[in-house]
Amino acid sequence: MGVALGLSAGLFFAIAAILSRIGMRVRGRDNGLFMSILINVLVLGLLMLAQDLPEWDTPGVVALAVGGMLGTFGGRGTNLRAVRLIGPTRATAFLTGGPLVTAVLGWLFLGERVSVLSAVGGLLVLAGLLRLVRAQSSALAMPGTGSPDTSSRTQDERDRLIGYVFAAMAPMLFGLAFVVRKWGLVEYPSAVAGAFIGAIAGMIVTMASDLAGGHLARRIAENLRSVPWWFVGAGMATSAALISQFLAFNHLHAWVVSLLQATQLLWTLILAAVFLRREERIDRRLALSVGLIAAGVLAITVQI
Repeated sequence: MGVALGLSAGLFFAIAAILSRIGMRVRGRDNGLFMSILINVLVLGLLMLAQDLPEWDTPGVVALAVGGMLGTFGGRGTNLRAVRLIGPTRATAFLTGGPLVTAVLGWLFLGERVSVLSAVGGLLVLAGLLRLVRAQSSALAMPGTGSPDTSSRTQDERDRLIGYVFAAMAPMLFGLAFVVRKWGLVEYPSAVAGAFIGAIAGMIVTMASDLAGGHLARRIAENLRSVPWWFVGAGMATSAALISQFLAFNHLHAWVVSLLQATQLLWTLILAAVFLRREERIDRRLALSVGLIAAGVLAITVQI
């Protein structure tokens, strides 16, 4: 059951990434984070009304809130920014490094152990990620042909570089969020409530960030005046992913859940090839990188 839930989380997050990218085509200044989290709060809040909640535990609730800020605002926010700048396939590829972060932190703070085979799998994942970055860097360094519009090419290269920085930040934040959420669920054992508390915390931080940047009023007006249905769909998908993730924590170690959710890359590749063929090209170098990553995921999965 835990394995199926972890894989389901990866699938639903992949669907959310694709829906968000499609929505970004018509919402030039909106990454969809606000509407996605709003839908999370509404859906998870309704589900929580039907739950018998455990006895209140302040440390557990605080941990779940912190995990929500790290994962929802930090991890998902940086990932969505990367999706806009470098596309969902490459942005999601970096998320496969999340299990490595979770494994180390889980070992340090939760006492979770990692076998030798799991370590080998982690190295394969790293090799795949490094090859992916190297291949993309080589592509950016290739001289252009035709028009000598160097300013446009330079800006494009800068955007891609920034995209890779955000993509690299996402697994670190997600990995930390996994460990904090796992610990919070031990203290306050309710998957739906845990996901809801995290969504509320993420919403508060997101709104505070938009308010500080002077974008909150515009963001609310734009999303209410013309509802971004692609982002609504992404919010529904992430709600399903969060529930699957939190339920999986009841059966598996945090690093294993993180690992299974990393199959989001494989789901995203399939979905992007079908729906975003004009934006996502799966060439031989990318395929080899994905193969290394998949081999690493498989090596760790056989330990479950």
